[in-house]
Amino acid sequence: MSYCEKCGAEIEKDAAYCPKCGAPVLGAEGVVELATWTQRFIALIIDGIILGIVLSFLNLPGYRVSSFTFGANNVLQFLYFMFMDHYYGWSVGKKVMNLRITKEGGAPLTLLDAAIESFGKVFLLPIDFLVGYFMYRTKNQRLFNYLSDTVVIKEI
Repeated sequence: MSYCEKCGAEIEKDAAYCPKCGAPVLGAEGVVELATWTQRFIALIIDGIILGIVLSFLNLPGYRVSSFTFGANNVLQFLYFMFMDHYYGWSVGKKVMNLRITKEGGAPLTLLDAAIESFGKVFLLPIDFLVGYFMYRTKNQRLFNYLSDTVVIKEI
């Protein structure tokens, strides 16, 4: 008989989750671990630094409203996240943090899923995060992750 590393409860041999606290059992097949908000934030910071360096050299035009600028840089950020998440399942920041984005069932993202998820990240991040944090906390999903039926998981 094995024991849960989180709460110490007894766990049956073939169990994927602890019956007491619901923690995933280490080594169980088919069990994935969701990325934490902190890991996802660090991945986003890494991507932001990389995109900031690349886009600063391009010096593309944009439309300034108050302290916000919208323009070609935003479109390129959207395309970066959309295509990286669709074709690879990760951006550079996610890869560095050993994270991957996938459909809830484990399938790869379609281009539409990646576009929906990326739109919230690039254009509406504060709202996307806050709504997701308070409404979809159990799966650590932003609003647009929920709308695209995607989750960010840790790579094993």
